[in-house]
Amino acid sequence: MTMLRIASIISVLCTVPILSFVVPPLLLSGVVEVSGSVEYMVVLPTLIGLPCAFPASIVGTACVLQRRTRTVASILMTAGQLTTIVLGAAIVVWALNFGTTGWELLALPLALIGGQILVAVGLLFWRPDHFRCPTGAVTARQR
Repeated sequence: MTMLRIASIISVLCTVPILSFVVPPLLLSGVVEVSGSVEYMVVLPTLIGLPCAFPASIVGTACVLQRRTRTVASILMTAGQLTTIVLGAAIVVWALNFGTTGWELLALPLALIGGQILVAVGLLFWRPDHFRCPTGAVTARQR
C-alpha cells in the first residue's frame, strides 16, 4: 500500500505541470502553442509519470485482489493507474502499428491526465488507519 501511495503521489505531481501548461490556453484561446517549454512542462512529466503508474497499477491490483487493502482510496488509485496504463498503451500501439502522422503521440500526456484524476480523488480519500509503534505494540487507534 505504501508503494501504491508513493507512486500515485509522484504520478499525480507529474500531471500538475501538464494541466497547468495545457488547460489555461485551451480555455482562453482554444489553442495550445508548442513553445520551448513544452519539453519541461509536458514531455518530461509524461516520461516520469507513465513509468511510475506501471508499478503502482501492479501493486494496487495485487492488493485489491488479495483483499489486503480494499478501501475506496486503494480501489480508486488502482483504477486510475490502470486507466493511465491502458490509455498510454493504446496510444503507443496505435502510433506504432497503424498509419500515423505522429500527432497522436501528442495525445500521450492525455493518458496521464485521464487516469490521474481518479488517482488524485483516491489520494484525497486516503487515511492512515493502521499505525504501529516501533516496538510492535498496538496503538490506541488499532484497538
